[in-house]
Amino acid sequence: MGPKLPVSDTMRNALAAARWACGDLGSATTLACLVVLAKEALHTVLIDPTKPVRFQQDVFLVDLACTILLAPYWMAMFRRILGAGGSLPEIVMGRAGPFQAFLAVELFWLLVDGVLDRSLSAGGTGQVRMVAGFLAGLGILVLQVWMSLLLPALAVGAPDATLRGVLALTRGSAGRLGLILVGTILPPGLLARMLSAPERAGAEVPPVVVALRVIASGLIEMALLVVVTALLAEIYRRLRAPVDGLTRRP
Repeated sequence: MGPKLPVSDTMRNALAAARWACGDLGSATTLACLVVLAKEALHTVLIDPTKPVRFQQDVFLVDLACTILLAPYWMAMFRRILGAGGSLPEIVMGRAGPFQAFLAVELFWLLVDGVLDRSLSAGGTGQVRMVAGFLAGLGILVLQVWMSLLLPALAVGAPDATLRGVLALTRGSAGRLGLILVGTILPPGLLARMLSAPERAGAEVPPVVVALRVIASGLIEMALLVVVTALLAEIYRRLRAPVDGLTRRP
């Protein structure tokens, strides 16, 4: 008997589902992409890339607004891939799944990141700060892996949409789950960082080049978010199967 969470099959099915869901959501996908591009543009305007990363209230507010605007789209994508229905208005109104609970989880992780950034900005400098940031980031990453299936569970209003329920689902598969997610997130993240390297080095970058970098970085982030959403949906379907009414699309 093969592993419960085969990496190659999971990735292949998730990519197919991501393409299908983006097309099925139509204009909502275009609007979501524009929100991500706008966020990237505002980050470029508000953040000085040559200075150490620190908490900025205006940047946090931009991320907060984008998280709220994008939450219905991600919930709709989960529901499409997992075979549940519901339009975006129905989702926002709470008639197609517990949207408020879904949004609360999204905002929780945004708040955790904000608190971490603020605490590190107010802390010391040098090696101590770097080690503290690494350990805190590692701890958050482990928690996110363990709790990652809470979002698809909430999206479809499943009975196991609780911390205890998703922890039970990932038992025995957390390592593969973490491998799939980190392996998916890391390469695009490194690519986006490479694109902004000249700006971080303080080089004089023409506005046209900056605009192209913003577009490229925004598209990379959008693609990454779509793929991660599809992966979480596919992983949830595999670990929860067999369950009546939970089918894979397309």
